[in-house]
Amino acid sequence: MGRIKKFGVSAAAVAAIAAATTLMSPTVAAQAATCSTNAQIGTVGGSGWALCSGAGVTQTRVVLFCQNSSGSYSTVYGPWVANSVKSNARCSSTSWPISVGYQTM
Repeated sequence: MGRIKKFGVSAAAVAAIAAATTLMSPTVAAQAATCSTNAQIGTVGGSGWALCSGAGVTQTRVVLFCQNSSGSYSTVYGPWVANSVKSNARCSSTSWPISVGYQTM
């Protein structure tokens, strides 16, 4: 008959394997950034804002796209702001927002 070998594993080895497995597997899922925007679309001299929060975002700024009565377009950028702070921008007094977006870094 064949001989059966028993392998003993020490408690320290089990603890080391468990610790290594814990370090290699993420325990907390990464949270994606959440962003909100709004603008006074079609309002002459209107404004817009953007706000982003969450992991991976250090700064945000609003990007406001404006149009005037002659059909010319302009892009207005708000200031870079910290995570969870609103960035605001306003079209000129002779143009109005047609779209709003944001940039993050």
